[in-house]
Amino acid sequence: MKIIPLQQPVAKTIDIPGSKSYTNRALFLAALTEKKVTIINPLVSEDTEAMIRCLRALGVNVHVGNNYIEIFPGYPEFLPAGRQGISGSKMLKQEMPKPRQTRLKRVRDDNKANNQSYSLSARLSGTTMRFILALACIIPGVKTVSGEEGLNNRPIGDLVDALIQMGAKIEYLGKKGYPPVKILSSKLNEGTVKIKGSVSSQFISSLLMIAPKVGSVEIEVLGDQISKQYIDMTIDTMKQFGANVINNNYKSYKMFKQKYNGKEYSVEGDFSSASYFFAIAALTGSTITIQNLNPYSLQADREFLQILEKMGNKILYKKNAVTVKGSGKIRPINVNMENCPDQVMTLSVLAAFANGTTIIHGVKSLKIKETDRLLAIKNELKKMGIKTDSSNSTLTIYGGNPKSASIETYGDHRMAMAFAVAGARLSGMEIQNPLVVNKTFPDFWMKLAEIAFPAERDRNDKRRNIVLIGMRGSGKTTVAKLLAEKLQKNHIELDEMLAKKVGMPIALIVEKYGWAYFRKVESDVVKEVAVYSDTIISTGGGVVINTESVSTLKKSGTLVLLDASVETLVKRTGNTKNRPFLTNKKNRKEEIREVLKQRKTLYGQAADEIIATDTLSPKEVVEEILLKL
Repeated sequence: MKIIPLQQPVAKTIDIPGSKSYTNRALFLAALTEKKVTIINPLVSEDTEAMIRCLRALGVNVHVGNNYIEIFPGYPEFLPAGRQGISGSKMLKQEMPKPRQTRLKRVRDDNKANNQSYSLSARLSGTTMRFILALACIIPGVKTVSGEEGLNNRPIGDLVDALIQMGAKIEYLGKKGYPPVKILSSKLNEGTVKIKGSVSSQFISSLLMIAPKVGSVEIEVLGDQISKQYIDMTIDTMKQFGANVINNNYKSYKMFKQKYNGKEYSVEGDFSSASYFFAIAALTGSTITIQNLNPYSLQADREFLQILEKMGNKILYKKNAVTVKGSGKIRPINVNMENCPDQVMTLSVLAAFANGTTIIHGVKSLKIKETDRLLAIKNELKKMGIKTDSSNSTLTIYGGNPKSASIETYGDHRMAMAFAVAGARLSGMEIQNPLVVNKTFPDFWMKLAEIAFPAERDRNDKRRNIVLIGMRGSGKTTVAKLLAEKLQKNHIELDEMLAKKVGMPIALIVEKYGWAYFRKVESDVVKEVAVYSDTIISTGGGVVINTESVSTLKKSGTLVLLDASVETLVKRTGNTKNRPFLTNKKNRKEEIREVLKQRKTLYGQAADEIIATDTLSPKEVVEEILLKL
């Protein structure tokens, strides 16, 4: 994705999603209560979806509604058929009957696991991996906890050692100290557990939250505690769910047997997500207000505002909002970011524009994040012509006049969002694999568009998207891939994005939720991809049914209809079983004839260009498109 810079400073107000850290903590604690809990304004992203899926696998009913999540401790089978899906960046809006409430299974009197087995995937969510690992130690059965490749390379040895001290029986299934692991026990013991405080605060948060279900537990911290604010957030969330922690100045923590309780929990806005827009304000001299932010929040990333203030920007705190009035001139700074390491990348990008040297301390933990972030920052700033030095715990950036570059994201959501900030000022900045933002902020590009993107691009702008429309079997997918390869552009399959967000194949989505729901989610996905530029987009056959979707796609792209006759479409689609029927016709040919009849006018009205594909090969279709455009 290529970022279009601001032409002048702007004054904008935007909403921000709920905090990922608070959402995942609330989900975890709600699963340990005995009654229904409603979480208001949660973040629904790949990270929180991973937590939800693991909780469901362990017997917790979770319903995702319109800006809320309901948690019923119990079993998924009590949910009505077809009501268990979640939608990625957009939450399901249909209501559901309330399931019968049951309690999460736990053994009470021994350490023997039953014969049931659970396979729990944290995907790429480090928070989910650490939290679920502790929860799985008090659930009966044999539990396998794993992640995808990137997460399986992040260490968990210190947490596993701590759980073993508490009586857990855990086996590594691969490299020692790393996921995946198998948990053979189902009870944790009271007593004192020792763990390093210098590796990950999430290890200690995991132990803190599980301790009240265990009994009298003391956590002794070896060395210094990093990321203290994240510990504060954990203790604060526990308190709101009715459990207290005695914090001995982060050297030790004491808990006693307590019950979690709660009816409703409201998630405040995410300072991590807000930080990128505050950085844009600082870099461009803009005034940006973020709503739904608690000025007195315990979130570690609130500290980024103090850093921006030291760099010469004005910060205004309101009741439920924060405004940054940017100076447009970045000052170099010497700062310790041990307590807010997720903001190091954003500050590094700003430091590239400073007239002087910025020194960032406390970066040791960056090596065990989604990627080796310290190395990633240095690599990408080098592409931008910025010199850096680093030690084990310090990053030095020699600011100056950065140039635009194509940024590798390393599968890391924060790399994409942090370096997108530079695109607000530099023409030609490109972010590779932009969809990695779905991990924590699925709507990031849409929110950025509210600030930095023009509403519509000139038809002769070479950065306009090429959007392929047409019936099933018209060749959209094949042609899109060839066209993207020919033009060296990004390629997106709308239906693939949709299936990934809902977490199931298209046919199953339609079977479970119906076509109306499918079209609603499709419309949401269209809004996401429409903010892209320089991209080849292959759409689903029915995207033209929604006039709003057509209008949205036209703002940033040229719509090309791949036209084909009924006979050609029948020949190309054959008897594919994974494509749901759209009508009540008995055979595929009659259905195609009926659907084409319904949509032909809509296709014609939507198309900027039409290519007849009956007698052309995919490569010839590509050549025709290039001739017309």
